[in-house]
Amino acid sequence: MKKLLLISVLLLTLGSCRKWLEVYPEGVQLETDAVKDLTDLKNILNASYDAMANHYNGRIQFFNELLGDNLEKPQSGFTVPVYQRTTNFFNSDVGGLYGDMYAVVFRLNYVLARLNDNTIVVDDATKIRMTGEIKFLRAMLHFDIVKLWAQPYGATSDNSHLGIVIRNEVDTKPKARATVAATYEFIIGDLTEAIASLPDVNGNYATKDAANALLAKVYFQMNNYEKVKEICNVLIPKYTMDTTLNRFENALTSSEKIFSFVSTGVGDNRAATYINNFRIVNPSNPSPNRLSKSLYYEATADTADKRSKYYAIFNAGDATAETYGITKFNADFLSNPILYVSQLKLMRAEALAITNADLQTAIGDVNDIIQRAYGSAIANLPTNTPAADVIVMARKQRRLEFPCEGVRVHDLKRIGVKEDPTGSGTVLIRNSKWNCPGLALQFPVNEKTSLFQFNPEGGCE
Repeated sequence: MKKLLLISVLLLTLGSCRKWLEVYPEGVQLETDAVKDLTDLKNILNASYDAMANHYNGRIQFFNELLGDNLEKPQSGFTVPVYQRTTNFFNSDVGGLYGDMYAVVFRLNYVLARLNDNTIVVDDATKIRMTGEIKFLRAMLHFDIVKLWAQPYGATSDNSHLGIVIRNEVDTKPKARATVAATYEFIIGDLTEAIASLPDVNGNYATKDAANALLAKVYFQMNNYEKVKEICNVLIPKYTMDTTLNRFENALTSSEKIFSFVSTGVGDNRAATYINNFRIVNPSNPSPNRLSKSLYYEATADTADKRSKYYAIFNAGDATAETYGITKFNADFLSNPILYVSQLKLMRAEALAITNADLQTAIGDVNDIIQRAYGSAIANLPTNTPAADVIVMARKQRRLEFPCEGVRVHDLKRIGVKEDPTGSGTVLIRNSKWNCPGLALQFPVNEKTSLFQFNPEGGCE
């Protein structure tokens, strides 16, 4: 992907999604002069990919992990209130992430508008492809924003609880939050259009399969298992399982890859925040952010599981100083896998088992993950495994396959919606109910208008 190409009139203040295109009388080009042709629009779209890669480099995932049960309490800094689930609208790092994500949405909306305003010559094939890429990226951003700043899909029976602001136009005016129902409808709509518009092959950029894989993840978060099965049954046969345990090591060449953000070197590192947060440089010292005891002991309980080698323990046996780390991000730079077959396999397995349909395929999907981890069939699920046990194992494998990737907390929320709909406390996330107020981040202060309703504060029980 091309490095970020800054067109002066499109420099956006990333801390706020409300900054309009500012036109100065001297020294700055007018928009119509700066963005004159298709090449300029392609450059802005490439810049959007670039910006997204820099936000999905472990940064967005880290905020999700802080809310879940995979990490230990941070030592200090902005991450402490996120971990404690007590964020307020003055938290600049939470607000910064929010603004940065919407700033990319603004760029995407700008390109889409210019593709359709008949002021730039664009051939039909290019227009359709670029539109598909925009809809894919815009859906991805809205999906991750709604997961972090709103209660999950299903938290109310009709999903009338508040979601996020839907930004689908070149408009920075204050807007009210849409419902979660409307937000997910918008995301699904964008992805449906992306699937219709994207090519099967598109280099390092979005493809039809990438949009379908993301749509499967959206439906999975909605507990819509029929749709998950439908999509996964089409996608999975197109790919083969990789033998590599750490998908970050071969994110670009893996037979499982559907969509990744590409790194070219240390100066172009699409996993930079993963590495900065978790890399263990000195074997005698833990990484800056430490794993929870529950994750460490679950991941290392069976040493025959080759994934256990990625975990480290420090000050073992010391009740007050024992801490835990992970080594799978120990590299100078890594490309970043976003959508891949292991995700689809475990989603399909759980969906099939929950609907008690085609248990043999569900068992086979789980066993594909287990066999790679163990290198043999000794830990395989038997062919007569009951559906309830398949569900338990599929969920266990999701925790072991995707640690520190921002998956766990949303799995627990999704399970809470399904199995503890009243929030009685049978599904807990680090000792708190899955729907407690603090598990939705607080919005930044610059959203404060008469139209906008903030999340309740007060943390979790």
